[in-house]
Amino acid sequence: MQSALDQFRNSIIRVRDLIALHNAINTQSSSALDLSDILRSALVLTVSALDYYIHEVVTLGMLEIHRGQRLEPNPPVNSSQSAFSRFQVSLGGARQERMIALDIANWLENEIQQNHGSTFLQQSYTVSALLPIISDSVLNRLNNAAWLEDEIRERLGFQSFQQPDKIADAIRLISDKKLWDEVGIQMSKPAKDIKQELSAVVDRRNKIAHEADIDPTFGIGSRWYIDEILVNDAVDFVEQVVESIHQIL
Repeated sequence: MQSALDQFRNSIIRVRDLIALHNAINTQSSSALDLSDILRSALVLTVSALDYYIHEVVTLGMLEIHRGQRLEPNPPVNSSQSAFSRFQVSLGGARQERMIALDIANWLENEIQQNHGSTFLQQSYTVSALLPIISDSVLNRLNNAAWLEDEIRERLGFQSFQQPDKIADAIRLISDKKLWDEVGIQMSKPAKDIKQELSAVVDRRNKIAHEADIDPTFGIGSRWYIDEILVNDAVDFVEQVVESIHQIL
């Protein structure tokens, strides 16, 4: 799941480059030139980086659980199944795995021939000698479940993981830890304050993305105030949140 964090960090570098571009142009231009939309773009990209990180880390975490590389989260007290176990995939997506299971002998024969040559199965072997080869074939198949990754990405793709509650719902697919309580410990802040601050950042992002950041209390063309300090604070905060989440996972 490290790649999800690496991609987030790369996205934040791009955001900081955008802020630096704003500052560089601002020092060389007059106040008549409004550069505030560069800062608005930086804020939108920051929340986008958070959203992408949650999508990616959950997808990769679920695949690790499927492969046996990560423990499935414990079910909540009011359920016999974890959120991972309740995750739904289509029968069409699982059809290829079902066909292999129904014809496992032919599938294994083809796998062994491809990996060891056609003459391998013409010789006699003990069961104990064949078991590691069979195990490797099955494990390789399990680790290459492209259909499952497609299913997860499709199911999660239309969802937005920006607001605190939505993020917590997503993380439950791969972890049974109380997300915001744990993040609060990492950041040395009350969980309630972290959630409120994140909601405020996301709400401002939504004003920019969906309302053109227009302040309706004033005349045409008036927008909500934004400056470098506000955006830098938001970027720093979101970065701390994501780094803390990754530490927990």
